[in-house]
Amino acid sequence: MEITEKELIVHLDKWEQFFSLIHKVRVPLGQVVSARENQGLKNLKLGWRLPGTHVPFVIAAGTFISKGVRQFVYRRHGHQTVVIDLKGNEWGRLIIGVNHASRDVLRINTAIATCPK
Repeated sequence: MEITEKELIVHLDKWEQFFSLIHKVRVPLGQVVSARENQGLKNLKLGWRLPGTHVPFVIAAGTFISKGVRQFVYRRHGHQTVVIDLKGNEWGRLIIGVNHASRDVLRINTAIATCPK
């Protein structure tokens, strides 16, 4: 995950692109509402997968639609999860597996707090 002065960018390697059917996700920081940690996917309702990959307890990758909200998800077993809420974007939420969720949540929330509106 990369944060610039203006954007949040989720870079995906070749396998992540293969499973999610997405090359990368770019979101203007002005569209990021908040970021928070989530302890796994158990209490997240991902909804319908269109398109992507889902093997329960192993991987969730791609586009999921839940209650009319389009979500980008990339999370593998063993990763911590960051949930990023968006507004005014094609995605309503990003759910990303990372190695250090608390660090990434702090980075994202600090960036959006200092982003010019």
